[in-house]
Amino acid sequence: MPNRAESHGYLRAPQVDAMRSYEKLKPTDDVALELPTGTGKTTVGLVIAEWNRRKYGKKVAYLSLTNQLAKQVLDESEKLGIGCADLIGNKLTRDQAEVGRYQSGQAIAVSTYSNLFNVNPIIKETDVLIFDDAHGGEGYVSSMWTVSINVQENMDIYKEALTILRPVLSDAQYRVVTDKSQYRTVVLADIHFHPESVQLLTNLLDEIEDNSILFPWKQIRNNLDSCFFFVSLTAIVIRPIVPPTHTHASFDNCRQRIFMSATLGGAGDLIRAYGTTNINSVHAQNPQWGYRYIFAPGLYLNESEVGELVSKLWGRLENRRVLLLAPSFSIEQHFRSKLLQSLEPVPKVLSAHDIEGSLDPFTTAGNVVLSLAGRYDGLDLPGDDCRLLLLAETPSAVGSLEQHQKDHWKLGPLLRRRERTRIIQGMGRCTRDATDFAVILLLGQSLIDSLTNSNVVGGFPGEIQRELKWGIEQSQSAVEDPEKLEDMIIGILDDSEYRKDANEALEDMIVPEIEHEPESFEQLAKNEVKYSRALWSGNFSTALETAHQSADGITDKQLAGYRAWWLFLAAHAAHLKKESDVEIDFLRRSRAVGINAGFLDVMLRKRASDIPVNTNDSLSDSQVEAIWNVLDNYGWHGPKFGLCLSEMQAKLALLTEPEKYHIGLETLGKLLGAETIRSKDKGAPDVVWMFSGQSFTFEVKSDKSPNASINKKEIQQATGHPNWLKSNRPEMGNMAIQAVIISPSCGLTPEAKPHVDSLNYISTDDVASLAEQISKELQKLRTDFAGKEYAEVVNMFKVQLELSNLSLETIRKDLGNAISTD
Repeated sequence: MPNRAESHGYLRAPQVDAMRSYEKLKPTDDVALELPTGTGKTTVGLVIAEWNRRKYGKKVAYLSLTNQLAKQVLDESEKLGIGCADLIGNKLTRDQAEVGRYQSGQAIAVSTYSNLFNVNPIIKETDVLIFDDAHGGEGYVSSMWTVSINVQENMDIYKEALTILRPVLSDAQYRVVTDKSQYRTVVLADIHFHPESVQLLTNLLDEIEDNSILFPWKQIRNNLDSCFFFVSLTAIVIRPIVPPTHTHASFDNCRQRIFMSATLGGAGDLIRAYGTTNINSVHAQNPQWGYRYIFAPGLYLNESEVGELVSKLWGRLENRRVLLLAPSFSIEQHFRSKLLQSLEPVPKVLSAHDIEGSLDPFTTAGNVVLSLAGRYDGLDLPGDDCRLLLLAETPSAVGSLEQHQKDHWKLGPLLRRRERTRIIQGMGRCTRDATDFAVILLLGQSLIDSLTNSNVVGGFPGEIQRELKWGIEQSQSAVEDPEKLEDMIIGILDDSEYRKDANEALEDMIVPEIEHEPESFEQLAKNEVKYSRALWSGNFSTALETAHQSADGITDKQLAGYRAWWLFLAAHAAHLKKESDVEIDFLRRSRAVGINAGFLDVMLRKRASDIPVNTNDSLSDSQVEAIWNVLDNYGWHGPKFGLCLSEMQAKLALLTEPEKYHIGLETLGKLLGAETIRSKDKGAPDVVWMFSGQSFTFEVKSDKSPNASINKKEIQQATGHPNWLKSNRPEMGNMAIQAVIISPSCGLTPEAKPHVDSLNYISTDDVASLAEQISKELQKLRTDFAGKEYAEVVNMFKVQLELSNLSLETIRKDLGNAISTD
């Protein structure tokens, strides 16, 4: 190549190894090509593209995530002397001469994912497609078949759609998706059992003119049977499990697809993301990581103290450019707003839109935060472009589908490899070669839990395991003095000798060998594609068979949730086949796994009249899962859970402040695994605890003086609450409801005595004692089960809960003192 720049005079060893491995494959094989940071991934992709174009006369397209990255590819091609056609932009801004060079095979097309996954793609009839930063492209692929009604962008449409879905959602689901504190929770709507709601939603979306909804809606409108409806506080999302890329000619008719990534993970994740059936993997060696100095202050400091640390660091930075990465827009907005409240001087905040064409708005500015959601790949900030990276929460689940699977079906083990890949990629945004360095702060309880979990950490490369281990040890200094940790971070950023000492300490860290996931994960990914394709084509028999076989093939305890998910998918296929008995059988089998039990119970009760309400005194599956979720949400490490317990007990001590007392009582119910209600409606109980076998309504009179008697009006308020609950939650049927009154003493006025029938009493002192006992038991359980997978230890966890006296039988006894009229 005579026009090659001096800097690109030869290929490096990892590049040559990768191309030799590629040459051995069949020209029709899809390939996942891993070239770690610093090994020249773009060069390899362009040389492979040019080799295919010249030797075989193939038409080739090289796709990047953004226009800015595509421009970098064009710059690289110029240095290599490889002719590329600039197909960035849209039909109004694109040079038709460049389009002609690509279509005639004279040059490689360089463009973006969105110019392929488009209802009118410019990239079509291509022989070879090269996907750079392939993991980062998942969202671009799925978006073509995903209708997302976002609250911020389409508030009115969201409200109307939620009104249509209200009869589809259980009361518990509706309460979650309208609770601002539950902004991360995603529920699955059982809409296919309600065809009238499907029709109403179809009528609504048929009238929408917003292109962001209109275009994907046209793609899925006639295939809603193969789509699932996810609802959260921030969005309503309609999408198939796997994008039907086999229906998109520009992708499906291609002879070969090459997926390039700095961190490959497993081919199964790419198979799911791109809807393909088979991918061969090629791994290049010799990664050039640079140094990442990772700190987890949240392990030892509470949330406000961590915020104060970040604020002080910001004030001391010489170069105030910070990158914030989060897995979703809701989490990104949450952390961004917290930063803006505390940083002085107040920074300018840039979004993905601001750097679409160039990184200059960030890299040439000062006093700026670049805040991005889901952008763990395809962003290069070497050297002084950015030295401080904030990672907010774990990317174990990106998007509504993954978030729902993780939280409700406990698919953490299945998602773990994706989580690890995203974390590695995210950590590498600011270290682009062997001499580069950056400080990384881990923010958010879920990220701290993940990166202190041996099941997650064990699969990281040795370099990152060392960096994590070192950083956690250094973060402990914050226990004694947060300023010491602050000084350490500033020292690393500003002092090369300080970094040298840190690097020597890092090299001395000993870590175990990398753990690898089972090969079966790849086959299960292929089954997901097979199932989804069958649904899309209306072949419900094949979908049912695939789901059934997949479920039966899962025997690993930690994947029990994945087995339950497959059985649920089998039930969905049976429903579409109109085989109600088969559907109910698979729902029963899914329910028997004991995961996502509450949701499956509701589904079964809709479909079969003989499904009993659980009235056992022992712990129900839904209560066990709810208690686990409480521990998981508050975190398995760090001070957050302890602070929650202390706050609850403090509120239950505020006898003369009823509203705060009610909050404490509600928290206690949640810790016991109850669904709770704290309503301010007239005539409503102050607090309600609802278990699968029984509910408790509370009338709280904590502010009465210790010697004051309970009067007739107060008794009647309390005894009327079960009727309120029945009228507001009719789906509870004949479930037992116990009315309880809380007061410092149980003395009654004479006129109250005839009205105490079926009313229980518990003193404020006994409530405080119960809260203290529950706090101790849960703290112990949290320690014992930290780092464990729910599906793997659920039976042991249930036994421990029984031994800790957290069963419904014990709760009944604690709240079971009938008021004496003697």
